[in-house]
Amino acid sequence: MALCAVALLALACLLIRAARVGLAGDYVDPISKITAQDEALYSHSAIVMARDGDWMTPRFMGRFALYKPPMLIWGAALSTKILGVSRIALRLPSSIVSALALGLLFLWAAELAGWQAGVIAAALVLSNHLWFTLAPLCMTDAFLVAFYAAALYALFWDPWLESRGALWGFSASVAAAILTKGIAGILPLGVLGLYWLAARRKERATFWRVCMAAGLAFALASPWFLYEFVVHNRWFWTEHIAVEILGYGAGAPPQTSRENQAAFYFMRLAVTDPLLVACAFSAIPAFLADLRQRTSASLLVAAWIVVMVAAVLGWQYRNASYLLPLVPALAIFTAGWSPFATPRYARWMIVGLAAAFVIKASGPSLPWGLNAQEGTVQAAAPALSGYCEQGRGNPLIVVDFADDLYASTLPLERLRYAAVVPVALPSGPYGMPFPEMGISVTVQQFNDLEREAPVFRARLLEWGLNSDAPVATLITARSPAEIGELAAAHPESDFLVPAVYVDAVHAVPQVQVAATARHFFLLSRMVVPRRSPAAWTCRM
Repeated sequence: MALCAVALLALACLLIRAARVGLAGDYVDPISKITAQDEALYSHSAIVMARDGDWMTPRFMGRFALYKPPMLIWGAALSTKILGVSRIALRLPSSIVSALALGLLFLWAAELAGWQAGVIAAALVLSNHLWFTLAPLCMTDAFLVAFYAAALYALFWDPWLESRGALWGFSASVAAAILTKGIAGILPLGVLGLYWLAARRKERATFWRVCMAAGLAFALASPWFLYEFVVHNRWFWTEHIAVEILGYGAGAPPQTSRENQAAFYFMRLAVTDPLLVACAFSAIPAFLADLRQRTSASLLVAAWIVVMVAAVLGWQYRNASYLLPLVPALAIFTAGWSPFATPRYARWMIVGLAAAFVIKASGPSLPWGLNAQEGTVQAAAPALSGYCEQGRGNPLIVVDFADDLYASTLPLERLRYAAVVPVALPSGPYGMPFPEMGISVTVQQFNDLEREAPVFRARLLEWGLNSDAPVATLITARSPAEIGELAAAHPESDFLVPAVYVDAVHAVPQVQVAATARHFFLLSRMVVPRRSPAAWTCRM
């Protein structure tokens, strides 16, 4: 009953945010101002899956999208299939699993130190900037953390994994985490292994039981990987293994900041929730005392924190969202061992956390604030929604990803992107060979696409994709002048252009129309009506 009450309260908070903030409409990293671009990408894939029915292989703008397993996309697509395409439908599964995970964290802390501790743990997570920002978004982070919490709660509830519920709960949660974010999903197995090594023999599972749990998790997760490896072998191996895991995980990919790993993550953890960090520090003495006595509860939380910190520092690509799995761990750490969570002070701490929630909500634009205001950080999003509502059937080309892929979630007739890239697009360990496939083309190739298209279709077929839908979905220009040449050569197309290119397109045949302070449309004089009414809302 308590779990349901906490989960429903959390779900209400998350759905308010899910309904009010536009897709890709907030910052994942409030310090570096990195937007939630991936939400538009996953949302597009979920919409396509729900409408076209290929439930095994996610796609993005016509091509396979195998960089991540599809658990999140399955959930969002199913919700969209039932409820129709909307930002609420796309975000509902993330919000539900996040709310249920918060209920489990409440139970965990309550079993450790009483119901007040449960309230403190839930309040610390609910008022955390990263969790409140990411939990309702259609992104893999919330799914992953929810499945982590479920797996580790099963281990806390039954560290011997003797009961069927604990064994299957742990293994199924790990399998779901693997199907959400691939190799990152196996981290609860690392927690299990570290706990097994550190715990007393009478307080841990047998080695055979540990192997059974791991084997069951891999068996439950493996069908999708085996399917893609067999059916789309070349694409799966290149994108999922070579690029995503070996390239971005083990390589040295381009970064969004110049700090080292430790400074990057500590600064973002401290700035996005100084209260959580301070409360966690207060719990260290009591926690270390329990750890020296090798209590099972302290060993499990220590293993959780150690594995997550090691993973964050070891994974080469830096991303503030990777800190999210630490948030529930630090909340349990604080609720279980902080002197302020003891019965003597717990009520005052609950009052303080309630006040902190109000203060954070009153500063939504601050790095530690909680943003549930209506709007979006994507300046071009309202203009693109308005363009969509005009019912134009002309091809639209968005220059320099001015929308962070927001337009890909709208019911537009034909969408392409163009970018000014003075050098060739990355390939090898950090990118797919899209120029070879014709997914990415130069301005010259696009201008002569009718002649080039058969070659590109043949190459896509070699990669297992029997479709020309992704051909020329990205056009690369070597200079702003080539953007002007592109617009001039395609008077039937509309463009969304950053204002910095205004001089390069001054002589094009399209009509220039203001969009935002930093963008403008080039609208074709040859208006093409939309072939059919918009299949879903333009206000995403």
